[in-house]
Amino acid sequence: MISRRVLLGTGAAVAGGAALVGVAQATHRLDDVADAVGLDPKPQPDPEDDRLVRDAALQVSTLLALVEATASRHDGLALAPFEVILREQLAAVGGSLATTDAEPPPDDPKAALEALTEAFGDVAKTLRRDCLRAFSPALTRVLAAMSAGVAQCAQEIGDLR
Repeated sequence: MISRRVLLGTGAAVAGGAALVGVAQATHRLDDVADAVGLDPKPQPDPEDDRLVRDAALQVSTLLALVEATASRHDGLALAPFEVILREQLAAVGGSLATTDAEPPPDDPKAALEALTEAFGDVAKTLRRDCLRAFSPALTRVLAAMSAGVAQCAQEIGDLR
């Protein structure tokens, strides 16, 4: 039969081990602890990061659809470079244009460029905000680069006016 001291000691050891694992998880050191004891941790994508990638793909695809609609309505506007940039960004986050609709652009080219500038600025702000929320450093860099690229496009489209 097991003595009371052994039972209490074993219970305390298990509780202490569980507390250490909980602290390691809360401080984002669980992978380091697992590596130190010889386990090979497998990185798991953060669900919030997956949502941020989906949101970025949706925003860029919507922006690309808007640029394409504006380019088709106003042939004289040089919007092809912006389409190329947005297609590259969309490919980087694995998005597609399959389900993206855009509102028709204004009939006036100047108003259409103003609407594009505003749309690019809004997406740049959202991507900048999202890059600060990302858990993965790689995703932070991708979203920050996308934000900078979209902000630069907004500046260039503003110069077309």
